[in-house]
Amino acid sequence: MPNPDWKIYPLLLGEADVPQVLDAFWSLSREKSLVSVPITAWLLVPQHGGEPILVDTGFRDAERCVQLQGLGPHRSKPEWTLKAQLSKYGYSLEDIPTVIFTHLHYDHAGGCGLLPRAKIIIQRTELQAAAVPMVSRELDFGGGALFYDRKDIAELIDPLWSRVHLIDGDEEIAPGVRCVLFSNTHTPGSQAVYVRTSAGNAVILGDIARKVELNVNKGIPPGLFYDLEAAYRAMKKIKRDADFVLPSHDYEELRKYSEGLPFGEKQA
Repeated sequence: MPNPDWKIYPLLLGEADVPQVLDAFWSLSREKSLVSVPITAWLLVPQHGGEPILVDTGFRDAERCVQLQGLGPHRSKPEWTLKAQLSKYGYSLEDIPTVIFTHLHYDHAGGCGLLPRAKIIIQRTELQAAAVPMVSRELDFGGGALFYDRKDIAELIDPLWSRVHLIDGDEEIAPGVRCVLFSNTHTPGSQAVYVRTSAGNAVILGDIARKVELNVNKGIPPGLFYDLEAAYRAMKKIKRDADFVLPSHDYEELRKYSEGLPFGEKQA
C-alpha cells in the first residue's frame, strides 16, 4: 500500500477587507472596523506518487465581490490567480483531477469553472443551502444571499453538473485525505478536509474557524454561524483532532505555512 502522507501548500488567491466582527461570536466583539484577510486555497500533493487535490478556488472577480457582497475592497494581482499559484508548484489548471469545496461562498467557489477536468466534491446539504439561501433578500450584508454567488451556483448546476460529486457526511477522498462534515457551523454544509502528513494531522477548515488562537485555541466561535451549539462543538473537535489547523483567512497561519506543510515541528 502506498504511503498516504501528503504535502500541503497554501495558494494566495486574493485579499479582502472584511468586518472584524466576523472573527468572533458577536456578543464578544463589537468591533466594526475592516481588517485585511487573505483568500487562501490549499494544494495537496502526495509525497510518494499520485495526483494532487485542490481545496477551494478563491473568488470570481474582485469588483464583483464588492458590488455583490456589500463588503470592503477586494484585491487581486496577476500572481494571485489560481493558474499562477499552481504554476509555482509545477501544476497547470488541467493537471488538477479533484477539487474539494469546504463550502460554496463566493470567496471559496468562485473559480469552480477554471479546472477543465476536475471532479468537484461538495456536501449535498451545502449545494441545497446555496441554491436556496435561508435569508431575506432585503439583507444588505452578504448580497442578500448570505455570501453565495448565483453565478457560481448556476455554473455548478449547469454546465459543470456532470463533474459534481455530492457527498453526504464524512467520506475518504483518497488515502490520507478525508472530508468531515460540520453541519450548521459557518454554513449548513461546511466541511473540513483532514489531511495526513508526515508531521501529523492537518485540518483545512474553510471558514468553520477564522482565527486559530481566538476560535480554536480559546474555543470562541467565529462571528457567522447557523447553530451556536454546533459551532462550539466544532471548535472542540478541531482542537482535539488537529496537529495543524489551516483556516482560509488568517495571515498569521498563512505566513507560518508559506513554504508548505510539513516543514518541522507540530504547533503547540
